Amino acid sequence: MILNELSVMPVKNGKEEFDSIMSCFLSVCHKIITVKKDSDFYYTQELFLDEFAPGYTIYSWLANPQVPKREKDLFRRMANKHQLLDKSHYWSSEFTVQMPNGSVSAVGCLAAYEAESYVISMQTLPIWEQEEIKGIYISAEEDDRRVVIRNCCLPEHVDSLLKEERQKNFRMVSSGRELWEKRESIYPHLLFCECVKKQLEEARNSLHIKMIMQKLQVLEDYFMDYDGRFEKDKAGFGCREESESVKNNDRLRKMRVFELPDKSKAFFSWHISFPGNFPGRIYFLPDAKKGVGIIGYVGKHLPTKNYTTI
Repeated sequence: MILNELSVMPVKNGKEEFDSIMSCFLSVCHKIITVKKDSDFYYTQELFLDEFAPGYTIYSWLANPQVPKREKDLFRRMANKHQLLDKSHYWSSEFTVQMPNGSVSAVGCLAAYEAESYVISMQTLPIWEQEEIKGIYISAEEDDRRVVIRNCCLPEHVDSLLKEERQKNFRMVSSGRELWEKRESIYPHLLFCECVKKQLEEARNSLHIKMIMQKLQVLEDYFMDYDGRFEKDKAGFGCREESESVKNNDRLRKMRVFELPDKSKAFFSWHISFPGNFPGRIYFLPDAKKGVGIIGYVGKHLPTKNYTTI
């Protein structure tokens, strides 16, 4: 997360208004940390030096007994993973934003643009409530040009950012090996058993891989909001549990026991189908403790009492 330091500014209605703005800002940060798995926090010195209201700094906010403890704790965790953006490190280029009082240099926006990343903004001006921040990129090596970067000021901005990144990652995957390597960034709410690596590497047909990815995305979308109580109807897309004839057959049941990431073993009963070169199945296990779905198998239809071959 790269802070847009231009949004760190005094507010009109005193510390109560800033407390509300900070609360909204931290809710966005929490969503990014939880959903996007991005906890590194980059900021400029303005965050700790500037006053948001007369005599009211970030230290005053931390000392304010009216501020909820959970918000203070979240900010301290973010601060523990902070990286100070030093303006002197960006002397060869500049990102300027048109503000009500003229054009202003924005170090956070510059860092985000050059890193192909995004910024997070406090809701101190209407301009920061937009999903994109427009600016001019100035560099000694090329002509000035108008550019835009992603901005997260509202919770829905995070959803949009994730959707865009997911689509980008989808386009970049062309093999099962690449899918395995990018699994954590594409599916942050799914854990993959080690045995799935070989299964994905054996998938070489691009259409077949896309079919697998689409069904994994179905599970990712479900477990993104998983509250620890699994509901198959909400998971949808033909999600179902194995039949009693499979559960009670030692040979068939053993075929659905997979080694978990922690090296223990578990029986995987839940699965969804995917089409492609063969009738495929994805076996998964809801993990209420971690709040994720564990993927144990991605491959051909496993044998059942009435379906005896793989």
